Amino acid sequence: MGGRKRRFLLFGVVNVLLTNGALLLLLHLVSIGLATFLSQVLNVVLGFWLYGKQVFRVERLAIRAAGAYGGLAVAIWLLNWQGILLLTGAGLARSWAAVAMIPLLAALSYGVQKTLVFRPDPALQSVAAASAPDPATGMGQRL
Repeated sequence: MGGRKRRFLLFGVVNVLLTNGALLLLLHLVSIGLATFLSQVLNVVLGFWLYGKQVFRVERLAIRAAGAYGGLAVAIWLLNWQGILLLTGAGLARSWAAVAMIPLLAALSYGVQKTLVFRPDPALQSVAAASAPDPATGMGQRL
C-alpha cells in the first residue's frame, strides 16, 4: 500500500477517535442533537485539514477545496444512510451493515479527495511549468 493511502488510513483513524471522543464528552454537556451536530462539524473541519495537509500535502487549503470537501461529506453521509437501509432491507443486521459500508465509503472518499478535492490547481501548474527551466536549453549551454 502506498504512502498516501497509509497516511489516509492513519489520519482517518485519528479523525474518528478525536471526533468520537468529542462526541462522548459533548453528550454529557449538551443535547444529543447538538452534540452530534458539533462532533460532525469537528469531523469535517478536522478531516479537511488532516487530509489536505497531512495526506495530500497541499501547501494552501483553498476555499474551492473546502466546498468540495463539504459536498463530499454530505454525499458520504447520504450514501452511508442509504447503503445501511439497503443492506438491512436485505436482512443484514444494522451494525454489520454499517461495518460493511466502511471500506466502500473510505475507498470512495479517498478517490474523490485525490481526484477532485485536493487535486493540484491547473492554473498553478501552468505557471510552474512556464517558469521551470527547459532541460534542453540547459543541456545546450553545458556542451
